Amino acid sequence: MTTPYDPGGRSASPERGRETLGFRYGPTPHIVLITLLHNVALVTLFAFASSMLYREWPARHDDVSNFVRALFAGFAGVGLMTLPIEVAPGIFADLRHVPTALVTLRYGPLWGALTALPALLWRAGQGGQGVLVAALSAAGVVLVASVLHRRVSLRDLPGWRLAWTAPLVFGLNGLGLLTLPNGDVLLARVYLPLLFANSAAFVIALSVIHARLQLLRATHAYRQQARTDALTGLANRRQFELDLVSLQPGEHLLVVDIDHFKRLNDRHGHAVGDDVLRRAARAFEEAVGSDGTVYRYGGEEFAVILRLRSPVEAHRVAQRCRTAPDVIVAGTRVTLSGGLAVRDEHEFTNHTFQRADAALYAAKNDGRDRLHVAPDPAALGDRPGALGAMRGTLALLSLDQDPRDEDWKALLRAAVLSIPHAEAGTLYVVSEGDFELCAQIGFSDELLGQRASPVSQRAWYGGTEEAWLSGRPRVLRGDEVAAASRTGSEVDHDRIGRVTYERVGRIFDIHESLGVPVVVDGQVVAFLNVDRLSPERAFDDVAERVAVDFATQAGVLLAARARRQRETRRLRELEALAHVTSALRDAYTEADVTSAFTRRTADLLDARQAVYLAYDADQDALVSSDVLGVDRSLGTVALPRGRGVAWHAVDLGDAVRVMDVREDPRVHQPAFPLARSMMAVPLHSARGLLGALVVTRDRPFGEDDAHLARTLVAQGVTALDRAAHLRALEAAREGTLLALGRAVELRDFETSGHTERVTSLAVRLARALGLDRDSLVPLREGAYLHDVGKIQVPDAVLLKPGPLDADEWTVMRSHVVEGEALARLVPGLSFGALKVVRHHHERWDGSGYPDGLRGTDIPLLARIFSVVDVYDALVSARPYKRAWSHAEAVEEIRTGAGRFFDPDVVRAFLDLPGGGRTDTPSETPSETPSSTA
Repeated sequence: MTTPYDPGGRSASPERGRETLGFRYGPTPHIVLITLLHNVALVTLFAFASSMLYREWPARHDDVSNFVRALFAGFAGVGLMTLPIEVAPGIFADLRHVPTALVTLRYGPLWGALTALPALLWRAGQGGQGVLVAALSAAGVVLVASVLHRRVSLRDLPGWRLAWTAPLVFGLNGLGLLTLPNGDVLLARVYLPLLFANSAAFVIALSVIHARLQLLRATHAYRQQARTDALTGLANRRQFELDLVSLQPGEHLLVVDIDHFKRLNDRHGHAVGDDVLRRAARAFEEAVGSDGTVYRYGGEEFAVILRLRSPVEAHRVAQRCRTAPDVIVAGTRVTLSGGLAVRDEHEFTNHTFQRADAALYAAKNDGRDRLHVAPDPAALGDRPGALGAMRGTLALLSLDQDPRDEDWKALLRAAVLSIPHAEAGTLYVVSEGDFELCAQIGFSDELLGQRASPVSQRAWYGGTEEAWLSGRPRVLRGDEVAAASRTGSEVDHDRIGRVTYERVGRIFDIHESLGVPVVVDGQVVAFLNVDRLSPERAFDDVAERVAVDFATQAGVLLAARARRQRETRRLRELEALAHVTSALRDAYTEADVTSAFTRRTADLLDARQAVYLAYDADQDALVSSDVLGVDRSLGTVALPRGRGVAWHAVDLGDAVRVMDVREDPRVHQPAFPLARSMMAVPLHSARGLLGALVVTRDRPFGEDDAHLARTLVAQGVTALDRAAHLRALEAAREGTLLALGRAVELRDFETSGHTERVTSLAVRLARALGLDRDSLVPLREGAYLHDVGKIQVPDAVLLKPGPLDADEWTVMRSHVVEGEALARLVPGLSFGALKVVRHHHERWDGSGYPDGLRGTDIPLLARIFSVVDVYDALVSARPYKRAWSHAEAVEEIRTGAGRFFDPDVVRAFLDLPGGGRTDTPSETPSETPSSTA
């Protein structure tokens, strides 16, 4: 509030003051409203600007922060004086005290007085008797706000408290007018508008600042959630990556992994796995204490940043972390493996993490339940370029793509430079299932691209299977090198490859060979080999340890690549199975099966030629029956036992691959194939040898191709067995009804003995109902053949593990009609038996199929059989359901009387001795059945 003053700061004359106080002049209500709105808008603007001083949550309230906020609020008060409300000539009111009230209520009288000071100084500079009024108004606001300071909290929006807090704070504002002549009249005119304007502006300003604080609080909460692992409460990977950059040279980094965690989850469930993770997290925090921070890096892997520079102390804490979780699941203690690394002053922190992670891999490859310390880069020795080479390999670990040829060479060069006394080397990496030589140092690039099967590479390694899968190093010396090379080549019958390697690989110049399998997820995915050409015996334990370290780094580099290859191979297999299944679905004869199988397999393997050789028992030979890509004028191929690659595959019982048909002595007619590489796969079933499939193409067949071929052959064998079964049914036609029923039972994966049980139980029930022998015969015949129509249902529908869709249900329900049609082909089969086959899925209320018959319109024999068929289905275990107990099944039958079943038949069934109980094998239950087909 200000009083009359002239532009020079002098007080107006008493006469003018009296005219003013007499209200001969005053602004219109419209002007007052517009000016008030402008004032409120200016307060809002200053409040928003002031809220920007809060930059974090929780908000800082130290002296420096409070001083800045009070000073800003003070200058905001000065700014509010530039837009006053002229209540009379020379009489002005403004909202300068709103910032003062806010600061005083929030921070206390000292900061409130500091806020009011700039406006008072500005008003004092203008002079006049209004200075006293201004000082009294400011003092009144500070006084009331100080009294309320400890009673009203502005940490949260006060809500209803504003209804009395704001007017009370500004209750003394303007009372200084009473010091002026006729001040009571002026006070009466301006007091209420000024009180309302200040209160409204106060509420708006407080709301703006509160909204800013709420935003900061929510942002802080979301940031904490984004950086905290929900399961364990530890900081997560994102927070770890943010904190890792602060790791100082000399400080340590620990990476810990729970051993066999996937196996634990699979055996005991994810709930147990989650409990293990939570308990491990608590144990880690207790073990580390104030020496560092624990993070859940991902899955079952944890990371610990240790602010310890003493290697001894860091190792002690790391061991304590590894052994702290005392968790026992099903009587077995959960173990952990760890890798510890110290940051070198010349390396990036992500390289430190990669070294710690590589040490963890080494610990797992070395048997798990142990701690490995990553070698210090400075400890690689004084070999020229060793340190730089190792840093180069660490840089490779950050690549999220398949390594290039130069990357493999860089890794191998680093190994040769770093492994003491190494002078040359080769690196084999798994590609398409085979080991492909992708880098060499000290030899010829003519070796690049040479391939070796897993068996051949394993023979070159020479150690035990356990050592191979554990990644243990082996050293060959002298004649052992050439002998191992020859053994590996002979496995693949690759004479050209052996000669080439002996020539350009300088096999006879190698005096020592140090090899290490590179293991990822229990599988060897590469083979690192370093050689010594000088005659001195030099490879020792130190060389082996460094070689293992590099193999571990290569494993880290190859892990993502190996996973991608596995996913690609699995996708290829699934697509191939879908194609083959589709091709074989409508093949019912053996000739149709072999034709479809040969053609589809050749396409999927990109074969240039394909020949299916069926086994002829009379000739004891493999005779071609289906050929693709071969001139038919050459006639039929007949291989006597023991001749050709196909018989070699039959004798071995597995796929056999030939790198070059012109050089492999096992090939029967080398001029016959048009392509260079060959693969033969035998077809064996429970019936014995069925035949062999031989395919050729220009590029070599890899182990992945062999794996796919094995999978496809298994489908072909199944289809051939099915075709043979159908052929036997057609040849015998009527055959033995029980044998036919059991064959159908086996194909539908029915519980063993289903046909005999339902037949016996149906006869018992019919006798209880008083049926004579003439009725029992067709009942028995129909019971034997009741599901014969399922022979016509495709495997995709019949064997589908999940629910059937509408079209599939239509196909499934058609088996009764198809069954009746098939049963009519059996000579002498009774009319009553045909009705059992067709109508045993009809229901008493008309909801069944195929004809929707109801009540007594359903033939009596079909009504009898439907009860016993459903009962046996309920008490039998199936792949999609558990076996119900006798009591449960009986209750289900009782409930269905009058809806699904003839009530009289159900009554007779329930009165049978034992309630219709049959001896059913006990099987492990899976799911409660929801329906029967």
